Amino acid sequence: MAPKNEKAAGQPEWYRLDNSALIYPAVMRRNWAAMFRVSVTLRETIDPDVLQCALEATVRRIPTFRLSLHRGLFWYYLDLNKHMPRVEPDVLNPCKKIDKEENDGYCFRVRYYRERIALELFHSISDGTGAMVFLKTLAARYLTLQGHPIPAGDGVLDCGAEPRPEEMEDSHTKYAHFQHIESRKETAAYHPAMTREPVHTLNIVTGRMPVEQVHERAKALGVSINEYLAGALCFTFCRLQKRELEGKAGKRKKPKPVKISVPINMRSFYPSETVRNFSLFVNPGVDPSYGDYSFEETVLQIHHFMRLRLNEKYLNAVLSANVGNQKNTAARLAPLFLKNWAMDIGYRLYGESRYTVALSNLGVMKTPAAMAPFVQRFDFIMGPPRTNTHGATAVSWDGTLNLTVASVVEETEAERLLFTELVRRGIHVTVESNRNPY
Repeated sequence: MAPKNEKAAGQPEWYRLDNSALIYPAVMRRNWAAMFRVSVTLRETIDPDVLQCALEATVRRIPTFRLSLHRGLFWYYLDLNKHMPRVEPDVLNPCKKIDKEENDGYCFRVRYYRERIALELFHSISDGTGAMVFLKTLAARYLTLQGHPIPAGDGVLDCGAEPRPEEMEDSHTKYAHFQHIESRKETAAYHPAMTREPVHTLNIVTGRMPVEQVHERAKALGVSINEYLAGALCFTFCRLQKRELEGKAGKRKKPKPVKISVPINMRSFYPSETVRNFSLFVNPGVDPSYGDYSFEETVLQIHHFMRLRLNEKYLNAVLSANVGNQKNTAARLAPLFLKNWAMDIGYRLYGESRYTVALSNLGVMKTPAAMAPFVQRFDFIMGPPRTNTHGATAVSWDGTLNLTVASVVEETEAERLLFTELVRRGIHVTVESNRNPY
């Protein structure tokens, strides 16, 4: 094991939270934090001792993960962790809030089960893209230590190289140009009335389907795979809301908009190499108060909304609004407890209440050619929402798309409606779940 005080050359002793990360410590609760999970399943049983060595090499290479969260007078900040993280066996209900005392202050954990390596992390550390860089680098280092040398490339970093400043930057602040500030005010969205599970219960249902079949259906409508999946999800929750309203006899209630929160990887618009957060969110959807939308109409509504907003000028206006709030003089000088109070109110007004369900798609995973034969699959799971009921994620590997719905409610109607609709449209779906039975 490396000495406790070892740190990479040129690594700062502490970091400011990046702009996306600021909200998460302010809105976390005693039993909840914004967690998510990425995992890779290899073709051999994991040796925990070798995985531990690989983890130590990986956190030295990616020091923005080797941090602990602390409260300052004006802001939370991330401090260099003097200890090494420890791997641990996996559990049935993942993405539980990390207990600082049990985890040596780390904001992430690495778990293993049979052939699977899983990384769970608090969103203040990184987004899905950065998490996958860490996971792939960890898996590549593990395979190298097992006698299968894996070169750097395709999201795998060289553990023998020093960290680069570009990987540690806050790209929000770097690229916001403040030419225009976009308002993020939106109407409240529909949320299903369902029975919440006990705290720390996360129900996971994954539909595995051929990427090519999804691509064919999306292409037929002139949309992307991500827009097609978002449309299918939106159509599902529109049907749920309609059933709810029809079941309330004698109560004529106006339906609410059904909106899907879609994170946008800003690295697609700027030459950023950061492994920290660099994402924004847009909330496309439909308003059933105008009438019933067919599946095709719903997908096209999502498509046109996304085409209108997925451009650098609009997204920079949103980026500038977020960074501008951070740079505001009054906000900077306000003590942390007032910032937390204000951000919590903001989250209630403009956070989960403004969308029905989130869909985060990491796209097609790539690895160095030497690594690919050792990989069975990748998975991506969203942790429990704070107030919403469901979260959806997608990732593809070797011709298979894994669409995962995580929920904190007893009912499974959303998952059934979603995957049944995809099957009805000619997509072969194999369902897996941690529910027993599903």
